[in-house]
Amino acid sequence: MKKPLKSILDYIILTLIVSIAIILILLFNGNKYFQQITIIGMSILYIVWGVLHHLKEKTLQTQIVLEYVLFALLGNLIVIGLLK
Repeated sequence: MKKPLKSILDYIILTLIVSIAIILILLFNGNKYFQQITIIGMSILYIVWGVLHHLKEKTLQTQIVLEYVLFALLGNLIVIGLLK
């Protein structure tokens, strides 16, 4: 199945969000507070990205939003737990 150019652009934006978050985490090495803020901010952007992506695709459902929220929460717990 071919993805339209708009979908590919969506995934490029998601990749940029995650890449910037990783760079910021590395830049804030040693400052746990800013690292945690960066991780939480990236998780919020991930949820917003997911909702907007599925709105554009016209596939948004409550279960999908819940999935994005739970994955973001799980990611937060794992990464922040590893930083402590």
